[in-house]
Amino acid sequence: MIVRRNNINIFIAFIMLFVFAGALSVNAQVSSLKEHEVENPVDISADRLEVKQKENIALFTGNVVVTQSDMSLVSDRITVFYQGDRDKNNSSSISRLDASGNVVMTSPTETIKSTWGVYDFSEKIITLGGNVEFNNEDGQITSPRLQVNLTTGQITMDGGRVEGEQPDRVTGQFTPPSS
Repeated sequence: MIVRRNNINIFIAFIMLFVFAGALSVNAQVSSLKEHEVENPVDISADRLEVKQKENIALFTGNVVVTQSDMSLVSDRITVFYQGDRDKNNSSSISRLDASGNVVMTSPTETIKSTWGVYDFSEKIITLGGNVEFNNEDGQITSPRLQVNLTTGQITMDGGRVEGEQPDRVTGQFTPPSS
C-alpha cells in the first residue's frame, strides 16, 4: 500500500510538472528587440556634450535620450565609445554606449529600469544592472542584472552575490491569463 501510494504521488507530481512546464513554454516571451538592426542610425540628445577626440569618447550628460529604430534609452549620462576613422559622410562608428543614472530602456513590448547599462554594438548585446526592473504585459521581474541578446531576443536575468552578504535573487510577479 505504501509503495502504491508513493507511485501515485510520483505520477501526480510528474503530471503537474509536465503541465506547469508546458504552460511556461507557451507563455514564454521573446523581446521585440529580436533581430534589432544595430547598424541603423543612433540619435542622441542631451543638455551637454563633451568630446574627447584623442580618446574617441563623447560624453553626453543631462536628460540624455538615445533612440535607434523602435528602441529608446534614457539616462542621466551616456558615454559613447567610437572608432576614430571617419567614413565618407564624416561620421564615426559607435562601438559601445555606457549609460549611468536612472537608466530606462523601452521597446514596443517592454520597459526596463536600472542603475547602469552597456550597449555593445559588435556583440549585439545590451546589459543592464543595479536594481533592474523588467516590465511587460505579463508582469514584472526584478534582478541585479539583465542581458538582452539583440540577435535572438533572449532575455537573461541573473541574481548576484556580494561577498559577506545574502545573495540577491531574481523575483517576479506575473498576471495569470483571464478565463
